[in-house]
Amino acid sequence: MATKYSQSFFTALRDHGRKIARFHLLLLLPLTIVAGCQTAPPSASPAEPQRQESHVYTLGPGDKIRVTVYEHDSLSGNFTVDDTGRLSLPLLGGIDVKGMTLPELEKTITKRLLENEILNPRVSTGLLEFGPFCILGEVRNPGCFSYVHGLTASRAIALAGGFTYRAVKNKFVITRQDGRKVTGNEDTPVYRGDLVEVKERFF
Repeated sequence: MATKYSQSFFTALRDHGRKIARFHLLLLLPLTIVAGCQTAPPSASPAEPQRQESHVYTLGPGDKIRVTVYEHDSLSGNFTVDDTGRLSLPLLGGIDVKGMTLPELEKTITKRLLENEILNPRVSTGLLEFGPFCILGEVRNPGCFSYVHGLTASRAIALAGGFTYRAVKNKFVITRQDGRKVTGNEDTPVYRGDLVEVKERFF
């Protein structure tokens, strides 16, 4: 009798435990669904592709610059950077401007004017015309042309009148201002002072 009582007791206890487990499961199920529907916290966004830095134009040979010194007309005017990268200004003489930006040039001129006892000089500068690039070889109008910001080899060839019928059209040699030679295609950037050579095909 004791054995039967024990078995029925444990059976009832087991059934009761199962009911409690089901009850807890029913309570937890809605919470699980809600949690699953919530938007997951944003993970660290993948690194954006590195943006190409905008090209900061620096001065060089052939650039034409407007220099204005307010209330000093004799010190103002349009000036051209010579082949050595120097800018000759009234009172100040030659200034090595190669590699400078326009804001840097303004600071340099202001400093030099102060050294020459010009009180409170107000200086502004502007680029009137880029220095040239040159294109030679199998183009219709070879020569030197004013640089255009954002120039590519295809645009340079267009400025020179396009290809001749004997031109190699997909491969050019570009000599940079520092003497480096670059083999490029129509999308290759061209900069002020570059020499672009369009080769002749032999077939």
